Amino acid sequence: MNDLENPNCCGPSIITSWYDLQKMSPVDPLGILENAILDSTVGQFEFSTTYIEPGTWTPTPLTISNEPLVTALESDNQLKVADANMWMFNHKRWNSSSALAIPLRKILFLRGVHEWRNRLYIDFGGTPITAVQLSLITNAATRGDRQGTTPVISWAGLSLTDEHTIDLVFRTFGQFDIGIWTYDGTNHSIFELKIIVMP
Repeated sequence: MNDLENPNCCGPSIITSWYDLQKMSPVDPLGILENAILDSTVGQFEFSTTYIEPGTWTPTPLTISNEPLVTALESDNQLKVADANMWMFNHKRWNSSSALAIPLRKILFLRGVHEWRNRLYIDFGGTPITAVQLSLITNAATRGDRQGTTPVISWAGLSLTDEHTIDLVFRTFGQFDIGIWTYDGTNHSIFELKIIVMP
């Protein structure tokens, strides 16, 4: 499934223009994610009033700092552990080459479904980030649901600088444009990732 194929009953089934995008219902990130953990804290599902239009957007301080790590959730199952290692051996998950255009350095190849943990290494920059929300980036282009809110996975009460990890477990395969929304007490921004979830 592509995140521009809206599974909601109230919006268009295929997005063909900005008219469609703006009037579609937000897509629930729980439809693609089984779990999301920032460092050791499990994210909370909520309906956000800030993911869409917080006021003024600023450039994101986030960058990918290392190649994603794929591990078996069954860490006591040596066959699964070996399977994860072999999958990583055969799949380059991220290309950090400075010869690539910057948007191409935001494409990640990860593994689904619920047997595998995908660890992202994200540098949050030097200004403390106090709140993080994760959702499909196209949700920020919508007007939200009936209440004008957007479904997100949320972490609050933070003070993040430098490198941290986000662990994702997917419930499906496909290509998804993910937005990681951040707030530092003053500035709102979204870091976009194109994630291709493979078997």
